[in-house]
Amino acid sequence: MTRSRRGFTLVELLVVIAIIGTLIGLLLPAVQSAREAARRMQCTNNLKQQGLALHQYHDSRKTLPEGWLSDPAGSPPDNANAQKGRGWGWSSRLLPFMEEGPLSTSIVTTGSIAATSYSVREAVISVFLCPSDATAGSPTFLPGAATSTANDQLGPDKVPGSTKFSRSNYLGMFGSNGWEDEDHDNNGTIDEPGEPYDGNGMFFANSRMPFRHITDGLSKTIMVGERDSRVGGSLWIGMVAELAEPIGRVVAHGHHPPNGKSDFQHFGDLSSRHPGGASVIYADGHCDFIADGIDLLVYQRMCSRNEGN
Repeated sequence: MTRSRRGFTLVELLVVIAIIGTLIGLLLPAVQSAREAARRMQCTNNLKQQGLALHQYHDSRKTLPEGWLSDPAGSPPDNANAQKGRGWGWSSRLLPFMEEGPLSTSIVTTGSIAATSYSVREAVISVFLCPSDATAGSPTFLPGAATSTANDQLGPDKVPGSTKFSRSNYLGMFGSNGWEDEDHDNNGTIDEPGEPYDGNGMFFANSRMPFRHITDGLSKTIMVGERDSRVGGSLWIGMVAELAEPIGRVVAHGHHPPNGKSDFQHFGDLSSRHPGGASVIYADGHCDFIADGIDLLVYQRMCSRNEGN
């Protein structure tokens, strides 16, 4: 006598598939959230390593590194000189303090970035890359050239150039003011003149800022913040005059809260792909997450070293 086997009916099979699909749909956001939390933690760790290197540099030199090495301003100051000179940025000066000794010895700071080898320009340094910005693609890219009129502060890489550089996601804080003539409202009217040699933050042209000049307090002054690559790519190597928005490749300002205004975002703003804001490190070495909705005046005071608040 044979015993018949009862299998699943089509209806039962569809019900099981629907249940499995529902469970996956419920679990997937939680998995994605956990992954983003891990990426944000890694981003914070990157900032802490940079903060430690900056403090070690200050202990050694009694100042922070220059925002970028430019020609002297002259007398009276000529702001155009800020986009001339060797260009090496603050990040490049930290390499000996970040276990990047071999790369550091390859850099000759008495020469210009334009004259350095491709192996230096394209060197990928993981501590300068936020894992949440991985969707930007390759850690190397072709920044837009200054000669293309399409490349501007709303998109400096709209027309890619021909020279490849390594990307960075971390910018020194220039201050609440800007380094070039600014049109804050994007209405064609300049409402603030640029001052590349006189940022009120931590890093500007030839800055060499000692901690004793941070009169607002180390724990209240943003030193470095993050920027993703949606508007354009930033560089660890420094200011390269031949590129569009060359100063904005190495420093950021506090004109707008993180991730910019709702209708447009300037390249100079801090930004991130972390939901709700961007990570920063203060001059005393502690990290924080600045929400998109922070009051603009409060944020700008945090971006300045000497607002008296």
